[in-house]
Amino acid sequence: MATYYFAWVEETDTTFDDAFLREDEAVFAFEISQDEGEFATMTIDIENPREGLLNPARKIWAWLSVDFGDTAGGQPLFFGRLVAMPEEIIGNAVRLTFAARPLDYATAKTTAADLLKVAPFWDVVWITPELIDDPDAVLESRSALWHIDRVTHAVTASDMLEAEDGIIDLSDDVVRDTIELSFGMAPATRITIEATIGWEQTVSGNFNLVPALLAAFQAAGTTTGGVISSFTGQGLMEDWPVPGANIGGGWSFGPSSITRVDGFVVPKDFQTQILSTGGGWSGGGNTASWPCWKMIPILTARYDVARTRREVVRFTLTADAQAFIADPDDTEPLTVTMSSDLVGEPVDPGGALPIVTRRRRAYLPTDRGKQSVDYLVAVARARLRARARSVEVKGETAFRNGLAFSCRKAIRVEDARLPGGAATGKIISYSLALDGDSGEAVAGFVIGCAVGKGNSITAATGTPSYVDAGYVVTGWQYYAGASAVVVSGEVTVTDYSNVPPNDDGLDFDHLTQSQVLDSLFVINGEADQRALIGAFASSLDETGNALDQAYTEVDLTLFPISTGPFETVYDLTVSALALPKTIDLEAA
Repeated sequence: MATYYFAWVEETDTTFDDAFLREDEAVFAFEISQDEGEFATMTIDIENPREGLLNPARKIWAWLSVDFGDTAGGQPLFFGRLVAMPEEIIGNAVRLTFAARPLDYATAKTTAADLLKVAPFWDVVWITPELIDDPDAVLESRSALWHIDRVTHAVTASDMLEAEDGIIDLSDDVVRDTIELSFGMAPATRITIEATIGWEQTVSGNFNLVPALLAAFQAAGTTTGGVISSFTGQGLMEDWPVPGANIGGGWSFGPSSITRVDGFVVPKDFQTQILSTGGGWSGGGNTASWPCWKMIPILTARYDVARTRREVVRFTLTADAQAFIADPDDTEPLTVTMSSDLVGEPVDPGGALPIVTRRRRAYLPTDRGKQSVDYLVAVARARLRARARSVEVKGETAFRNGLAFSCRKAIRVEDARLPGGAATGKIISYSLALDGDSGEAVAGFVIGCAVGKGNSITAATGTPSYVDAGYVVTGWQYYAGASAVVVSGEVTVTDYSNVPPNDDGLDFDHLTQSQVLDSLFVINGEADQRALIGAFASSLDETGNALDQAYTEVDLTLFPISTGPFETVYDLTVSALALPKTIDLEAA
């Protein structure tokens, strides 16, 4: 014979104690119920105390417990706070409503949410900044709902398919006439994700043009290594680019200077000219010596640009579900569209950038970028898992069996009328009730059964693209067809690291001359000017005038870098999503 106890307590009396096994009120009937994601509630009929139950001096928190008169002793059923005005207060009984809502619910939920901010189920890249502290944001990538224990008030997240606190095996201990099976919405067969990431590729730096310049002068006749040369060196030095001068296409001159070194670092070099008339350097004679200037150059091109980049990732995740007859409209694929511009912002721990440096050409193929892709797969997984619970089984059992009910557990029942003779499902809702007229106490439940096939997914090692596997360490080469686990046993994503960025090919961390330099050549270099001097023999002035017209020039053209925007599309291949099979709709 069960005895039910009702005790008014202080809000701080959160731990059940035998001292609460008392009858502060005479209990006629009650019903405790809870739906997943909601607070447990209790409606209870007690003897009308003929006084104001909402009097500020009265306690409003209460424990309901039961003692079956055996060694188990008193067991708590519910702890909560009075939340509604008393009903039917004119008669001999009054109905009260309580809720098992903890006073620190918001704080407790935030604490629980912080523990769930782990990969692949959390990535600040995809979280709207104003929602970053919203505890509900952590459930976007999980097929879970918040659970509040009706006795302890512990706040946790509970998966819609997995029973964190175990399975209650009722077997056939269920009232036969109460068993009902119903089919809900058909499981979603596939979901398509399209997500866009954007950032400004901001880069600055200097590129050394001296090696190319020296090579151009050598091609134009300079024979002394490490210098440039000209018979019109004074004009070349006077016209040398100054730092900051615009080149165009996103380029300007960086640190640049030129120093004459003939007679100081390298020997003086003269071109002797034989004149047909007098008028040498000294004012007489028939020869002239033209000095060839030797100069050490410093010449850099500076870049300081912002280039708009976008990466688009697309994939379709298919559910490995059992056959399910459904309306064609119910089988349309789910779609999710997301976007983010946070990869270049200091949103990672310590103020780090997810992309590490905005100089990068690509984000998604990096290790951090793969975390962002895994999060997208987790979001798709959560949607399909939530829709996989397409069968519900309802029933009633002995009240005592229901003491262990919670929405963190699953129930297994056996009945020959069920497909496969049995079903296991996560508790969607339950109730514990005492009928005031008959005195009968029962526990009711509704469970949701997953219609997956119960398979398991494993990662593929792939085929090495360069040398045999084992010849080099893993990660050195690309493995075609390789896949990585996102959620163990459930879903994988195929390696996409070989997808090149769709851009102009510039890697600012490894700029090459061929990427920067369109053309660089010298006009009227040393060889041409020597030949010019040798072609004139009439007078010094005539030769000087000719050199003034054939002064040395450097023609420089750089490839433009202020280009864009650039967009790279990653069409990913993901495995089917393995789903648990807790009811066999295909059973023989």
